[in-house]
Parts: sequence; structure tokens; C-alpha cells
Amino acid sequence: MQKNRPGIVLTLAFLVAAIAVMLSVTSCKRQVYTYPSNPLTNYFMPLQVGKYVTYRLDSLTFYYYGQKDTITRYLAKDSVEAAIMDNLGRPSWIITRYLSDTTGAQWAPNESYVVTPTTQTVEVVENNLRFLKLAFPMDEGFSWAGNTYLPSNPYSDPTSQDYFDFSGALNLNLQRWNYTYQNVNKPFQAGPRVYDSTITILQVNDSGNVFNNAPVIDTSFASKTYWTETYARNIGLVYRHTALWEWQPPTPNNTQVGYKLGFELTLTIVDHN
Repeated sequence: MQKNRPGIVLTLAFLVAAIAVMLSVTSCKRQVYTYPSNPLTNYFMPLQVGKYVTYRLDSLTFYYYGQKDTITRYLAKDSVEAAIMDNLGRPSWIITRYLSDTTGAQWAPNESYVVTPTTQTVEVVENNLRFLKLAFPMDEGFSWAGNTYLPSNPYSDPTSQDYFDFSGALNLNLQRWNYTYQNVNKPFQAGPRVYDSTITILQVNDSGNVFNNAPVIDTSFASKTYWTETYARNIGLVYRHTALWEWQPPTPNNTQVGYKLGFELTLTIVDHN
């Protein structure tokens, strides 16, 4: 039997040691996400009973069978009303939105929604629709499916107060929207004030598509699908613009006039505590 040579034994020992070191280094380099030092709730409104944010709300609506439009202005106040546990046993908060005319003399409750923060998302349930408004990590260009829990067309239910009889040509596909972070930790001007540390989420922007025909050419179908929100650190939402509408052109024989269907909403912060 041939005896092992000392050089071969040393070489084998060296290889075993090198492999062990490589495995150790590889395992040390494994990326593990932990709860962020800058949690998502830093960019949502402070979830404490009694906290509020007041906005100027500009609502573009279409009237006279969609042939004319008008902008109605309100004040909207989002107020944290109560701390609860949701049906999964998670700490949540009820926020009520109050509306007033531009004087703010009298407020009336308009709707309530539920906010549930987790380590990975901030969930908002509004009108039985569940949105993932913020997600971890808050990095420039990071995307997530913020409407993953929504039906494909939540505005198609005739019993809903948000019902719009959109045509198939306006293919909203809300479930497929990819929310994307932009301008992370950048300043943003909302109204007269500039907020130093903000984060913008572009939810959808199909308006640049040549097939959308916006601005409108009377004789062709047109639509606008756009949604963006900007949050400031330690304050919450400071700006939101939503546009979901379509233009149905007149029929060739003019038996039906052209009309618009849908809405635009703009929220701009004016006050908070």
C-alpha cells in the first residue's frame, strides 16, 4: 500500500480550510432585512388619537351629462379618532375625514378609514378597499403591488358610492399598478411651504401613452389615468393628485354627443398638529 505523501496531506488540509473560510464569508455576506431604523410610520401621519391634518380639496367633476366640468373646493380634515385591533389582532387606527366649505366654520364627517402599520407595509382600508400605501424598503425606484388586494375594477359596482360606468376602453387594471418611490428624502413644495424630507409614490401614469389622446381631440376616445402621493417625514400625506376619467366622442351620425366620465381630485396640506 502506498503511503500518503506529506505534501498531499498538507494540500488537502489547506483546501478544506479554504472551503470552510469561503463558506463562512459567504454566510456573513447574506443580506438580512431587519426592522428599519427609519420606519414607514415616520412618513405617515402620527398615529395618535387627537392628531389631524387639514387639506385643501379640489374636486373636478363633470356635469350636464359629462359635457361640462367644474372644480369644487372644500377643506378636508383627517383626524385620528380611535386605536383598535383589526380582525387579525394587529394594532390599527380609525381615521375620520371631515369636510367643510373653504371657511372651515362647520365640519361634517364624510368617511372613515382604517390604518394598520406593519414592519413591511402601511395598510389602508377605505370603502372596503385595501391599499398598501407604503412599503419597505424606502429606496429610490423600489416598486410594489400596492393594489394587490383590490378587485380589477373596483369602480364597476353600481351599489358603490364610487361607481363609474367606465367603458372597456379605459382598462384601469388597478391590481397591476406598480407603486414606485421617487425623490426619496427630497424637498417638496405643497402649497406655500417646502417640506425638507419627503417621499413620492407614483402609483400609475398612463397619460403619456399616445393611445390615451390627452388632451382631448373631440372626435376620438381619450382617457387619463394618473395617481401620485407625496408624504413628508413626521407629518404624513402633504399632496395627492388623482385623475381617472375618459372621454367618449360623439357618434359619427351625431345621435349621441361627446361626454366625459370620471373624476380628478387634488389634496394639498394646509395645516396639522
